[in-house]
Amino acid sequence: MEENRENTQEDIKQEEETQAEVKEEKQEKVSNSFEVHKEELKKEATNTVNQVKDTFKQTDIKKDSKEAKGFFTSFCKNPLQKLKEVTADTNNKFLKIAIIILVIWLVAILLHNVIHIASVYLFGYLGSASYFFKHLFSNFLGIIKSLIAPVITIALLSGLIYGFQKGEKKSFLSIAISIVIAKIPVVIASVVNLLTLFGSSVTKLTSPFAGFCTVLSTVLLYFVTKDYVAEKEDNTFFWKFALIIGIFYAVKFVFSFLGIYL
Repeated sequence: MEENRENTQEDIKQEEETQAEVKEEKQEKVSNSFEVHKEELKKEATNTVNQVKDTFKQTDIKKDSKEAKGFFTSFCKNPLQKLKEVTADTNNKFLKIAIIILVIWLVAILLHNVIHIASVYLFGYLGSASYFFKHLFSNFLGIIKSLIAPVITIALLSGLIYGFQKGEKKSFLSIAISIVIAKIPVVIASVVNLLTLFGSSVTKLTSPFAGFCTVLSTVLLYFVTKDYVAEKEDNTFFWKFALIIGIFYAVKFVFSFLGIYL
């Protein structure tokens, strides 16, 4: 009886030791995979910065503007086909076009904010130089926040899609280029939104148009995500996309507390 009890205690002890070893192995695997992932992200970040730098050095405004115009015309005719070309590209040949689109987006936001601030704090009913300089810091900070919002949006969506890829991964920069191009309707809405500076009544037109463009951009983003994330006969992709958008909106909610509206 006592011998059986001793054997049982030894079995329990051995089982506990085995479980502890398995737990340690799992922790070690998680740690190792995290290190690999961290190094991978560092490499992607470095490659992205270097490629963008090289692209700026090789900029030819006249030539690039003509290419961008041709791309935009083709995109308007068949956006899904053009997006398919962009997502299939592995050499980032659409990088310059993506940069031009992003610059147009940021310039539209900058102009809207600067003119709005000037009209309120300098030329408005209570406007004056002292009133303008009194609120200079808060206004400047607001402009900075509005300009970094699109950049954060692109980086966040690119990171989420990059993380959900399986097998051979496309580069972070390739995904970012595709997302910028999928945001073309939103960029157009930002440009059209400048009309509100001529009168508040124009908002009745620009607000529904902005909503319409946001829906179009979301549809395009769906197809971009599908090209990168979905596998063959993947019946769960819709929920993967929903999860990506859900995470994005959760982060968006957090950023709203900082006054950054993605």
